[in-house]
Amino acid sequence: MNENEILVGVCGAHMSGLALNWQLTDLDATFVKQTKTKKGYRLFLLENKNPIRPGMVYDSSSDTQIEVEVWSMKVENFGKFMKQIQSPLGIGTVFLEDESSVYGFLCESDYIKNAKEISELKSWRAFLCQ
Repeated sequence: MNENEILVGVCGAHMSGLALNWQLTDLDATFVKQTKTKKGYRLFLLENKNPIRPGMVYDSSSDTQIEVEVWSMKVENFGKFMKQIQSPLGIGTVFLEDESSVYGFLCESDYIKNAKEISELKSWRAFLCQ
């Protein structure tokens, strides 16, 4: 990666072949790799969104790792990408299993209080396949 690129981690509807992946590809983002978060992430179902999507939060008491895709995007396109993100999702630092970090989707904690937890599936794709 060079200084003109930013790495973005996605764990839900923005993944390859899913409903919002076009928001990455339309901005010329390129797939880098599939990996997992480090231990400590939890995944919740956000049913009030269309399409439905997960909300991921960091919780140091959790042993769960969540599947993520890492995409590379030109820095100048990152602002355009950010303008498409709606509450309760935001972008923060997501740590990967190799201890590196990327910018990735995190969920505001208030929105998961009554949401169904799907962390045990370890993957949004696994949830979609149920």
